[in-house]
Amino acid sequence: MTRNKRPLPRLPKDWLEEIVEARAHAAGTKPFGEILGTPISNADLFHLAPLVCLTFRGRDLRGPDAKRITETALANYVANSDPEGIDHGLERKPILAFAVCYVAAHLALELLDEQEAEAVLSYCEEHLSEDQV
Repeated sequence: MTRNKRPLPRLPKDWLEEIVEARAHAAGTKPFGEILGTPISNADLFHLAPLVCLTFRGRDLRGPDAKRITETALANYVANSDPEGIDHGLERKPILAFAVCYVAAHLALELLDEQEAEAVLSYCEEHLSEDQV
């Protein structure tokens, strides 16, 4: 099913604005965690980045594509959190963790190529602050 979708950001600064908005959208789930007895912290929100990506792009939240995109995004989190390899300190930077997963989900959807994704994440790393959201 296709829903209303947002236009794809073009410039890294536009991506940053959408990532901040997407993370705020994900943060809207916090009350449900409390109701269910499983609090959702800011550090947990990166798990929701692929679903927000699918929502913002008007894509189906279920099915094999959604599963693949979620797995790809979360694998990128793990790959960028390896203390023996690449470690961007994502555990200490929840907004950047969300950005990594959000951009990786778009990469998996083939809405960004690797060069564009790298440019967006570099811009985010330079301009995101943990008090933004």
